[in-house]
Amino acid sequence: MDGITLNKLDVSSAINKDFINPAANFSVNLFQKSVKKDTNSLVSPVSVYLALGMTANGAGGNTLKQFENVLGGGLSINELNQNYYNLTNKLESIKDGKLQIANSIWYRNQNLRVEKGFLQKNADYFGAGAFQLDFTKKAAVNKINNWVKENTNGKIDKMVDKIDDNTVMYLINTLYFEADWRKGYLKYDISSKDFHTAKGVISTSFMSSEETYIHDEKADGMVKPFKDDRFAFAAILPKTGTSLEDYISQMTGDSFLKLMNSSENKRADCWLPKFKYEYKVDLNDPLKSLGLTDAFNGDTADFKNMGSTAQGNLYIGDVLHKTFIEVDEAGTKAGAATSVSMAASSAMPVAEPKEIVFDRPFVYAIIDTQTKLPVFIGTVNDPTK
Repeated sequence: MDGITLNKLDVSSAINKDFINPAANFSVNLFQKSVKKDTNSLVSPVSVYLALGMTANGAGGNTLKQFENVLGGGLSINELNQNYYNLTNKLESIKDGKLQIANSIWYRNQNLRVEKGFLQKNADYFGAGAFQLDFTKKAAVNKINNWVKENTNGKIDKMVDKIDDNTVMYLINTLYFEADWRKGYLKYDISSKDFHTAKGVISTSFMSSEETYIHDEKADGMVKPFKDDRFAFAAILPKTGTSLEDYISQMTGDSFLKLMNSSENKRADCWLPKFKYEYKVDLNDPLKSLGLTDAFNGDTADFKNMGSTAQGNLYIGDVLHKTFIEVDEAGTKAGAATSVSMAASSAMPVAEPKEIVFDRPFVYAIIDTQTKLPVFIGTVNDPTK
């Protein structure tokens, strides 16, 4: 980071309305492409688009255009940078709880020239520090993993297993969220109920409460606020007769935002199971299917704005995403880490409460209540796994 000084940016800027719909579309599209059938799945769209946003600052030509289209529906990289910066500052302003976002760049200390402009933009807009390491030593793996562990409160302790010879850089985002419910569950709110999985019925602990009711023609759901009402937990149960897979397949960013805004001051008696699990997914194929293709191809990728190496053209080798979630009577803890590895080619009126029992597979999200964007979005197919 020699010669890189952090520039002070305007933190009072609002998140652009033109950014919210593309961000919602990317979030839902990523979720659709990364869920696994009959498995508890979870992604943090915010973690992924911050890691990809950092990477996009090193892209040019058609590679950059694809980043701008996939991430922002055509918004320029400068507009994306400003909105990611604004969103990060707003999310981290949580007063009762914790939301911690960290970004870093790790690069090989041999045969690689990293562009100062790339480091400067990522320092200014993402607060990303850059670290030069000897990738041939085990200590490099340990340093990267320790950084991830520290910034996810110990929830994700291993991001990199080993560093391949052609890997020259990692761009890593971590996101950790922890908050108590505004109104927690008491002992008498907890009871055992049956949950219907694809493999049969299991008995597990459910938490009972009256919450804000959301709905559309395809699903019923609830929104439960955390102590800092900037954030809330939303659970979405597809209507009877609609499988979780069918419901997810027809979701859009617009339908998600509309559902989050559908409360109309109605309430529902809700039974939500406790759950806790980890999830890991390689995002290469999901991102390619969304239109980010050139970046993964050593022949077509344009990352000259990131750096250069005598080994050959820079391209994305792998995008790895790991998440963790725990939902219980006290509140929610969730962590995410996204790693982009760069390789060099060889060359109203209140109605009577409704009842919703989340006793079969459902979708849930931790949402930013101001933008309605999901910070995390996942599925529960079996709350005991």
